[in-house]
Amino acid sequence: MFNFIYMQLPWIGLMIAITVQSSFAGLPIPTFGLSFSDKILHFSVFGLLGLLMTRGMLNTKSTILRNKSIWIAVITGMIFALTDEWHQSMVPGRTPEVLDWVADSLGILLFSYLYWRWHHRETEATK
Repeated sequence: MFNFIYMQLPWIGLMIAITVQSSFAGLPIPTFGLSFSDKILHFSVFGLLGLLMTRGMLNTKSTILRNKSIWIAVITGMIFALTDEWHQSMVPGRTPEVLDWVADSLGILLFSYLYWRWHHRETEATK
């Protein structure tokens, strides 16, 4: 049970938080003086999701999930990002954007890969 709470619940909780946040229109996004600050936010949040999903898959009892961890995390994360954009199309005041999905996907890909590489280096170093 501890493994589930510590390794799986963070990415599940983040998916729930993203879905809830996507249900509201007009939430202010800090711009930091950049016209593309929302893309940075998408990249970062979904990157964290990819990292947490990869971490969860690498730390499960299932050999299949561990062996295919990065692919499962990336594909699941990208599908979730796509459904999040679709969900926004049904929220008054929100619109889906392909570039948001691209930023989401790039964040998932990069952070998942970086965590996966770090995990494998740590694993090799302990052998």
